[in-house]
Amino acid sequence: MRIQIDPDLDTFLADHRVSGVPLLPTVMQLDLAARGLRAWTRSRPSTGTPAGVLMRGIRLGPPVRFDQPGTRDLDLVCTPAPALTPGHGALRCELRSPGQLAPHLTVIAERTAGSAPRLGLTGWTATPCGPGLVYPPFFHGPAFQVVAGFGRAGAGLAASLASALPPVTWASEPTVLRPQLLELLLQCCGIHELARTGRMMVPAGIETVHWHPGSLAAGDGSMAMVRPRPGQPNVFDGQVVTPGGTVLVTVDGYQTTELDRPPDLAPAARLARCLASHASQARSAAELTIFEGASR
Repeated sequence: MRIQIDPDLDTFLADHRVSGVPLLPTVMQLDLAARGLRAWTRSRPSTGTPAGVLMRGIRLGPPVRFDQPGTRDLDLVCTPAPALTPGHGALRCELRSPGQLAPHLTVIAERTAGSAPRLGLTGWTATPCGPGLVYPPFFHGPAFQVVAGFGRAGAGLAASLASALPPVTWASEPTVLRPQLLELLLQCCGIHELARTGRMMVPAGIETVHWHPGSLAAGDGSMAMVRPRPGQPNVFDGQVVTPGGTVLVTVDGYQTTELDRPPDLAPAARLARCLASHASQARSAAELTIFEGASR
């Protein structure tokens, strides 16, 4: 698939700049892979009732930069791959710039069957820190200022989804996924790392992302909860859930790498001070078990 992206029409790019240069967000690259999967599966018979989209083996290469004026062409190259769910097929997708060897994104995507887990969050509480501590130092504009508040959640962090966000859509067609839900989870991990290390972290890869069937219809009030893996401080597992505990997105093995720019320790110190004031918040059984079931 040849994909043309025009910053004048795909206006969300203005809200995702690093050092003044628009970059194609990871969540939007994954949406392009989902577009390829949708086009392929529409022409194929399947068994069972699809319950979402599973993306695995996600690896990120050089960023898609828009440092020159005008449109930019990308190629989404997809080939069949072995599926984890019998009868549904899978695609290995690479997002490339014409003439460049290294892909920007590599991912295996497939439709999944079965019911999504439901987890209750009754009794979970946190006194949130405000988004004024996040933007800036985070480089996101209004469409990607997805954090309404954040606070401690056991060994990890929780962040609530902002309301009345500007829609994120392609100029040519709507998104297949709901990118702002995954963006909330990734930024939650970034807040955790900024407060812990003083470094701004960006995605390097993800073992799996499962988009559950309710993710497209989710309303306001959703929350991301993440925690680092023991012994792997730059690897996170987490979920995005509704206030009622319905799982929208599950992420296993989100790996980060440091953004290539000098750290600004002042924002990190402010984040750390705010989180330290909430370190004694009580934790419920639901909070403690939410991650134990994430892989399943």
